[in-house]
Amino acid sequence: MKIGIMTFWWSDDNYGQLLQCYALQKYLRRLGHDPYLIRYKWYSDVIKNPLPIRILKALNPIYMYKYVKNKRNKALIKKEADKNSRCFDDFRKRYIAQSEIQFSSLKQLRENPPIADVYVVGSDQVWNFWNNPVRRFRNIMHAYFLDFGAAETKRASYAASWGVKNISAAYIKEISPLLSKFDYVSVRESSGIDLCRQCGAKSVKWAPDPTQLLSADTYRELYNENKLRKPQNTYLLLYILNNKCSIDIQAVYNFAASKNLEVIYVTGNGTIDTYAKFFATIPEWLYLIDNAEYVITNSFHCSVFSILFDKQFAVLPLTGKYAGMNSRLDSLFNRYEMESRFIYANDFSVLDRPYSAKSPII
Repeated sequence: MKIGIMTFWWSDDNYGQLLQCYALQKYLRRLGHDPYLIRYKWYSDVIKNPLPIRILKALNPIYMYKYVKNKRNKALIKKEADKNSRCFDDFRKRYIAQSEIQFSSLKQLRENPPIADVYVVGSDQVWNFWNNPVRRFRNIMHAYFLDFGAAETKRASYAASWGVKNISAAYIKEISPLLSKFDYVSVRESSGIDLCRQCGAKSVKWAPDPTQLLSADTYRELYNENKLRKPQNTYLLLYILNNKCSIDIQAVYNFAASKNLEVIYVTGNGTIDTYAKFFATIPEWLYLIDNAEYVITNSFHCSVFSILFDKQFAVLPLTGKYAGMNSRLDSLFNRYEMESRFIYANDFSVLDRPYSAKSPII
């Protein structure tokens, strides 16, 4: 079957985003299917606020401060990325089958729908709309609930993540008629089962992330067929996404020093700080996890690969508005039937605590 996949794909520094896309395609090909990525990028599909609201926001000093800070940060991120390419485009071109057209709106998806026997949405946080008003994110919601294409095309979600534990009544009202058209529904977090049921889905499966469908040796083959820069010293890998964590990163460096380890620091999602970073390619990132003495992260996918490679790892829990995303890790630990690996109050003892992880049920 020809399978069109709706997921996230455009990042230049989020390794898990690209690897979950790669893994789902590779798994489906092994089953004899013809999967490809539908290149929908939603940024310009957000519906603008009415002009009076935009004027009021523009006159608000707090909003202006955030706007200027955001513009400054984006400029710093672009400058850093231009100097230190991670070759994500090369990875996409080599390993991920893609639609020729890049869609920037729901309207384009509807006017020129991708050809497929089945549309699949997932994995990653494709159903996390960050509690934005429905009126602004309506197009994006409809796109990621596959509201385009022929009626006879099958629709399914695979390990779709909500990224939150609760959704509003407005979300439920908007999503319910869309989800009713799905032939199969599965979610990545167990908490997502209840959210789907609130939206009227009667049969919902709890499925592993696509990256968990492939073996560690498959990923080793991937990094071994590429040229790699390899650390010369024993090291602790620190991989941080730009989400607020509960501890200071300097504490990680102090722990590494106590173990006589170098810190290899890799970041994603536009993290900005003054620490020296290693700008790894995707194959290098996999190698770094596989060969680290310890791994510390706040990333779901880095945790997945740490388990696949049987590494001693620990997770920095997210705080503030991102705290709800910790459910992804709770669900991951439950799926592998293992104890939590969260670090609290700068207590790194979990890193020396052995664990047993069972293979996830597929």
